[in-house]
This record gives sequence, C-alpha cells and structure tokens, in this order.
Amino acid sequence: MQIRLLAIAAIALSSAVPALCADLTYQEPAPPVVEKIPSSFNWSGFYIGAQGGYAWNQGSYLGSDKNINSGAAGIHAGYNFQSGNIVYGIENDFNYNFENKKEANLEWDASGRARVGYALDRTLIFATAGVAAAGGKVNIAGVGKKDDILIGWTAGGGLEHAITDTILVRGEYRYSDFGKKDFGSEIGDFSATQSKVVLGASYKF
Repeated sequence: MQIRLLAIAAIALSSAVPALCADLTYQEPAPPVVEKIPSSFNWSGFYIGAQGGYAWNQGSYLGSDKNINSGAAGIHAGYNFQSGNIVYGIENDFNYNFENKKEANLEWDASGRARVGYALDRTLIFATAGVAAAGGKVNIAGVGKKDDILIGWTAGGGLEHAITDTILVRGEYRYSDFGKKDFGSEIGDFSATQSKVVLGASYKF
C-alpha cells in the first residue's frame, strides 16, 4: 500500500513540475528610458528689430575736422542662414541721429551689409561689413547751407543672444566712412566718419 501511494505521489509531482516551469518563463526587462536632450537653437530665418546707442561722428569741412557726436536710434531687418555652427546672412538698418551741433551734422545713416558668425547654441559671435550712406548737412551763417547724401562703407562686429526662440538681443560696434562730397564753392568738400556702439533687440519669425 505504501509503495502504491509513493508511486502515485511521484507521478503527480512529475506532472506538476512542467506546469510550474511554464509559469516561470523569462521576461526580458524593459529598455531604459532615455531622456531627450533639447536640440540646439536654429538661427535661420527672417528677423526685424530696433536699436539705440551713441555715435562718435567726425565731420570735415572748411578745411578742418569737427566733432559732431550724437545719440542714435533706428530699426533693422535681416535674414540668416545656418550651416552647422556657421551663421551667415544679410541685414539692412536705418538710424536717426540726434545731433546737438547746428553748424553741421549727420541727420541719418543707413547700411546694407553681409553678416557671418559662429553660433555657440543660443549665442552668436558675428562680423559684418557692407555699404553705408548718411545724410550730411552743413548750415553756416554767412557761408552757405547745403545737405546731400554721402556713400561709403562700414564694418564691425558684435554679440547676439537668443533669450527665447523668438526674442534676440544684441550689442554691436561699427566703424563707417561715408566718403566725401562737394558741397559747393562756399563750403567745399564735406566728409564724415562714424564710430557707433548700439544695443538692440529683434523678433525672429
């Protein structure tokens, strides 16, 4: 009798082991969750903005050089392209100059320039150069009055930073040589140069 019971128990145990093994199937662990790193800022696209600062202007007329410094405020617009860390594009700007001198001044200045820079994600270090123009004006009592457009060149550089994906801020320095223009026999040649520092903000579309 005992032998029969042991045999029955052995048969039952041998039937249960495969079922138990089936329940212990191996489950492959879930892959680790990889945190996504935000992509770097893209400088490509159109932008428009405004700037203001100070201009150290030098005018030459009646055979002497005069300081005709002024505050300045204006607008700018441009378009950037980006290839890797290199950013390049074009920009135009127009500025009104707040002159204190009555005898001579640069009433306004403008430029059309190329820009090229190196992007460190949201910070752009850039250089710029191109054509510049200015509205020169001379008004000397007893001598004469004349205003005309001077055309020359400008070059400089600066730093720009993207605060958000659409708001950019900048600081820039440029030197401009507006060339020389004949203002008539009474005044003679009038020429002007400018060193300007501005701070600005842009909206990127």
